[in-house]
Amino acid sequence: MSYQPTFSGDRWDTVRALVAEAASKVAASTGLKRDRLTVIAAPFADWVVNVNGYPTTTAVVFHPVMVRRYVTRDDVAWSDTTRRTYRSALLRMSKVLIGDVPMPFAPTTPQNTAAPYDDLDLHLLESWARGQSTAARRRSAGVVLALCTGAGLKANELLQVRRSDITADRDGIVVTVANGGRAVPLLARFERLLLDSVADVEADHWVFGSPKRIKHGISTLTTFLYDTDRGREPDPVTPRMRNTWLITHLIAGTNMRALMTAAGVTKFEHLDQLAAHVPALDAASYRKQLRAEAVAR
Repeated sequence: MSYQPTFSGDRWDTVRALVAEAASKVAASTGLKRDRLTVIAAPFADWVVNVNGYPTTTAVVFHPVMVRRYVTRDDVAWSDTTRRTYRSALLRMSKVLIGDVPMPFAPTTPQNTAAPYDDLDLHLLESWARGQSTAARRRSAGVVLALCTGAGLKANELLQVRRSDITADRDGIVVTVANGGRAVPLLARFERLLLDSVADVEADHWVFGSPKRIKHGISTLTTFLYDTDRGREPDPVTPRMRNTWLITHLIAGTNMRALMTAAGVTKFEHLDQLAAHVPALDAASYRKQLRAEAVAR
């Protein structure tokens, strides 16, 4: 089989050997077709390694935790049948390659556990947004980056934002999320990008895509991101943008209740995984913060 990846060739080169070895080993052990395993495992390994930044090792890539995260993504328009097919094949590969790993598995609950973008990534993504070939593409790319990374909006929330939902005053910019009715202050870093992106959008028009579009499915956003003009920047992935926003606030020490309100959640089911990206305090700062001598009640 001459597999043709749906992602860039340099990214395929990064995971090619891992995928080929895994598919061959599992095929020999189970009787499953190597070609079919390659088709499923290649984009999975690309997502784990190239999108989320994990090491190119069998034990990490094919761990069932990674499988669970992959098949419960909410930034793709997969049918339930497709998700079940991917889950079954990848878990079969996981069992052959690294053995049984007891763990709960809840495939119907999407999980946003993608690693955050670092500062260089964000600079590259801003260049991606501002460097699109048409004004319409620059607007849509700009609002995706600004609203998902600057206000933590989910993909379905982004698609429901009108120009009138974005207000600016001397204290900054606030984005009103229509389906939740919550108001989210935008991170200062993304204020100029958002204002530039929506400068010519009328109040009652959508800020993303066609101003008067009638389709609001996530596939509309996924297709746009896939078709944008690309360079060497990391993939623009909305759950990863939202996680970057969350982790920015965790590092800044934002009040947890305020953060949960802004995020539109009642509990952080994966706070431990997000907290892993927050730098540890030195001993003195750790003691000072935990002592909380001057905390007002």
